[in-house]
Amino acid sequence: MKKSICVLAVLLVVSIGLSAQEASEEASAEYIGKEIQNTKGSVRAANAGDYILLKSGRKYVLTQEEIDILRGSFNYDDLSGLETETRDDGTEVKTISEAHIVYAYPDGQFTHLLKTNNSYTSFMRHIDNKYHLALFIDEYENFYDYMIIPPRSFNVFRAIIEIQTISNGTDEMEGITISAYNHKGENYMVKYCSLPDMFWGNVSEEGAYTPVGETHQLEFDLE
Repeated sequence: MKKSICVLAVLLVVSIGLSAQEASEEASAEYIGKEIQNTKGSVRAANAGDYILLKSGRKYVLTQEEIDILRGSFNYDDLSGLETETRDDGTEVKTISEAHIVYAYPDGQFTHLLKTNNSYTSFMRHIDNKYHLALFIDEYENFYDYMIIPPRSFNVFRAIIEIQTISNGTDEMEGITISAYNHKGENYMVKYCSLPDMFWGNVSEEGAYTPVGETHQLEFDLE
């Protein structure tokens, strides 16, 4: 009789444990994010799935990655854990957030599409820390940090950051080309390199660095 009671007690404990685990999993699966204010402090304290209600009425849903970016714990050099869609041509489309999409091409090149000033500012901080600004030389041999480019037909902010291998036929390095539209009232192009003291624009073709591989065209998503 005592043995039967012990067995029942064990079964009861196991049953309670499984029920608690199932309840926890259901609560996690059914988590519905709450609306938060559109401030850096609110995003830092948010949970993935919380959302910002935009002026258009659309919900901007936060990912854990963009929360980690504001907390200073996200590693832009490791994109392996991101939600990824693989296209028929082998291109991987990785989502950091609704405002930051990364296209990883089979040839090793990357294109980052940024849709908000905040996402752009955060990623540019990473670029500034890792790479070296290449100065633009105009036709009069004046030096600038950037080159003004023609505006596009849309009036919302968009930026494309292309990361590719560039070569002078002998040596190779990473080259970064940034095209920003409607950023603080300007449209401009900036270039960075993995080596210091590089220039672009009105320079001699002899010994110049050019992209290795094909150029990938990216359509702007204006939603």
